[in-house]
Amino acid sequence: MPSTPSLSVKFTVEEAQALLEMVENQLFRMKFIDSKLPGHRMDPDKIRVSASAVGILQEAYKKAKGFASKGAA
Repeated sequence: MPSTPSLSVKFTVEEAQALLEMVENQLFRMKFIDSKLPGHRMDPDKIRVSASAVGILQEAYKKAKGFASKGAA
């Protein structure tokens, strides 16, 4: 699998919180609501990548707010 380029962006904590709320809601919709619509086709790769992105944003937000990260003991 070829390497995917990455990017870095800067958000204020408030911007990150607002974005995180939106993407968490969208991911929930993709996983649980859209799947019940007639004719909808689930895209597992898109959901996996989306969930990964949400996780990265959650960790960055928690770190900015001073919470311990997943890797901390």
